[in-house]
Amino acid sequence: MYKNVKRFTAIFLLVFLLIVSINFAAIAQNSSDGPSVNFASPQICSVPPGLKTQQVIADNGRNLVKMGDRIRVRVEGLSAATKNTTANASNSFDPRQLVLYLDGYELEDVHGEPVIVMVPGKDQQKIVDDNWLAFRLERTDSSQAAWNTLLGQANRYSINVIAGVGCPKKLAIPVSNPVSPPQLKIVLLSWRFWLCLILVLSVVLIFIRYCRSTLRSPGIEGVYSKKEVIGGQELLIPEKAELEKEDRKTRIAQFFLGRKKLNKNPFSLSISQLAFWTFLIFGSYLIIYGITGDYTNILTQQSLILLGINSITAFGTSLIDGQGNEKKRKGSQRISEGFFYDILSDINGVNFHRFQTFIWTVAIGLFFVWEVIKNLAMPEFDETLLTLQGISAATYLGLRGQEQHGMTEEPESPTIEEHSSDQPLPPAQDNPPEGDSSIPNS
Repeated sequence: MYKNVKRFTAIFLLVFLLIVSINFAAIAQNSSDGPSVNFASPQICSVPPGLKTQQVIADNGRNLVKMGDRIRVRVEGLSAATKNTTANASNSFDPRQLVLYLDGYELEDVHGEPVIVMVPGKDQQKIVDDNWLAFRLERTDSSQAAWNTLLGQANRYSINVIAGVGCPKKLAIPVSNPVSPPQLKIVLLSWRFWLCLILVLSVVLIFIRYCRSTLRSPGIEGVYSKKEVIGGQELLIPEKAELEKEDRKTRIAQFFLGRKKLNKNPFSLSISQLAFWTFLIFGSYLIIYGITGDYTNILTQQSLILLGINSITAFGTSLIDGQGNEKKRKGSQRISEGFFYDILSDINGVNFHRFQTFIWTVAIGLFFVWEVIKNLAMPEFDETLLTLQGISAATYLGLRGQEQHGMTEEPESPTIEEHSSDQPLPPAQDNPPEGDSSIPNS
């Protein structure tokens, strides 16, 4: 088992470092070619008449971009309006106050920066054009609502939007050609998304192949409990079972799962619950980053609280099972009978407190996945839902301590009670012992 854990850790770190290196190299490249945004002083934004949005392109010259890329918008009359502002101090127009609009939705805090672009002029000669503003397609806390609306209009792979600029809290300035407005195609499933998806799948497959046994009960492997009635009392008698290996039916199952081991410890509900939320939050983090390109504003406080509740539950279960103390360590309750039956039952069968914990975990997990797919953001759970999850975990821990467990004695060395119950009782003596003077002679 420890060899599998070390192998899984080494492979995971290697794959993770490789993909992170590629991602951060792309991040450094994207950030190096962009201007440093210099926000204008907080003043009233007013757009001079005559400004019109004419064209939008990405840094690569195409209209195909992904979230996190930089785009450039050509505003007709921008250079003249800026020069007029410099000459006339009473004019308060500053192009750095303009924000980006997509399909009429304002992306708050996504301000523009004036840039100079070389465009083909007469005789195919390059000329300087300073009527351009550069924007970064990033999702901030203020612009998240607008992005959620745009993502809800997306098809399977991309979003087609009309780009514009304007003052904050106002309307976008008109376009120069209403028949053919400046459009962008924002690709959601870019190379960055596929790279992160490969990493998530690799981690899950490696865990299933080499480390799925870590989800099992930490009891003594090979020592299990058997119920027997001895002397009118129901006792848990330890017995041993040999760990056998069995070939799986298909080669695909053999490749991903390895050989099947019989008589293993049952799966643990608390450890499986912790693994569920760990992989769910880890996978959501990488998928959101793969689409949006933002790796700083993904994790929420509520997701960390959920992970903390399940970590405490797993830790409390290990204390109940006596793990870490060989004298108090308990054998497994029974042999594994399948994942779902294991996590829902103890030696007496299915328990309601386990079922309650299971259904609430599934319900909140489905809601978590739905919000990630819909809004590309981890949900903000309210205090009531988190309190409910905490009550469910506390109920499970409280009743978990009342469940029956196996004993640590080896089955070859039975207890004193077993010896006394197996030995026949001495026969009853009808005649009194000789020499007893207390009984008179007849």
